Amino acid sequence: MKKTTILILGVSLVFYVNAAAQNTKLPVYGNVALGYGNTFFHGTLAEKETINDGRGFGRNQGYTLSTFFYVSPENWKGLGIGSGVKGFFASPNNGGNNETYLFNYYHVGLGLKYYPFSRTFNKGLCVKSNFGFGQMTEKTKFNNTQTYEHQFAIGTTLLGGVGYSLPLAKGRCALNIDFEAEYSNRRGDVTGKGENQRFQNSHVSLNVGFGF
Repeated sequence: MKKTTILILGVSLVFYVNAAAQNTKLPVYGNVALGYGNTFFHGTLAEKETINDGRGFGRNQGYTLSTFFYVSPENWKGLGIGSGVKGFFASPNNGGNNETYLFNYYHVGLGLKYYPFSRTFNKGLCVKSNFGFGQMTEKTKFNNTQTYEHQFAIGTTLLGGVGYSLPLAKGRCALNIDFEAEYSNRRGDVTGKGENQRFQNSHVSLNVGFGF
């Protein structure tokens, strides 16, 4: 129920920003990107990651998917303000005792994107940041007994990145390449630890997408 509520609020926020911009005749730019990255755990989850490494699990690599919409009038000189969602889907890891470990997370929030040299949105070098709220879900499946360890956490994410936009089709769209790093601080239930435990992780990814 919590995940559904957060997702509905996030999607509603994206459409609200888009609709508000359209009603006031402001230019709206969309960005959709796919990427690949790695996650690093801290605190409680760092202990579990060390245990998982000893059980034969691989590293926490996987794919990212993000969609953001920005409002950027011409007199803002390359600055865009918007909202959107970014998610990470880790590749399932198989351990030495016939176990499968996987996790995913996302955040929905507000973002800034700025083109300091071209002063034109979707053209040239850019910097970006997002601050959002979201959920992480983690699961270990013990295939021999068909049992699970399942936990989740909810909290905030801060993202920063740098990228480059190559205009295409006479500037109507752009090819975007971005490097992003983020840090998340969440709280949730941990099997064997109890409730209200801190879930902390950092993440880096390289993303390729289109601006329009």
